[in-house]
Amino acid sequence: MPDSTTIKVSVQNRDALRLLADREGLTYDAQLEKMIRRERRRIMGAQLASALLDADDEAVLDASAFDVADASR
Repeated sequence: MPDSTTIKVSVQNRDALRLLADREGLTYDAQLEKMIRRERRRIMGAQLASALLDADDEAVLDASAFDVADASR
């Protein structure tokens, strides 16, 4: 990790982060990166879920859902 910084978190949050990281064999940094990526995806999903879709958007989503369902067989 070329650049790093110190952040202040509660002991409870530090310990919770350590448990999550240890469970997956990750460093604190890698666990935080994973959590940040998940939160960004959650936010994007919420934005997409509330967006109005036109016919082209619906066709893309339908095709993607079909591809996923087909790949799981």
